[in-house]
Amino acid sequence: MNKKSIFRSSSTTSFFSFYLANIAGLLLIGYLSLHFNQNPPVIGALMFITAAVICINSRKTCVVMDDRFTIVYTRFIPLLSTSKDFFYNEIDSIDAILPLTRSTETGLISTFLSYRYSLKSSLKNTLTFHFHDGRVKHLSVTISREDLQEAFRHIRTLSSIRIAESY
Repeated sequence: MNKKSIFRSSSTTSFFSFYLANIAGLLLIGYLSLHFNQNPPVIGALMFITAAVICINSRKTCVVMDDRFTIVYTRFIPLLSTSKDFFYNEIDSIDAILPLTRSTETGLISTFLSYRYSLKSSLKNTLTFHFHDGRVKHLSVTISREDLQEAFRHIRTLSSIRIAESY
């Protein structure tokens, strides 16, 4: 099994917003811990919720390899990081709805909203994988359109997968 990485997405905005949100969460936990004695049940609950958000918050990147396409979910605690592999020989086609561009994600307000509130579904790119055996897998990712298009260019040269893009 060859694991040579051909392309890896890199969004500076995603990188900074991921770490900025986690650092803000850690600062909030530190602040709350200073006031814990004032109202232990409420402050304890707020600290727990903030810690949970830090643990589940992830930065998504796509990696194109010789034999697969991988979505990597990097978390603040590396032990919690995961990935999803999609092997070219199992995929029939990919449908991609790509409204999120680098210019969309550069505004701090839209980045904050895309990660935290109900508008996030309209600020994410959607990938639908159709497999040869009839299975269908849907993914919503905050990887920019430009990074996904570059990944698709590499996938097209490595495989015969049909990729349909819409904006």
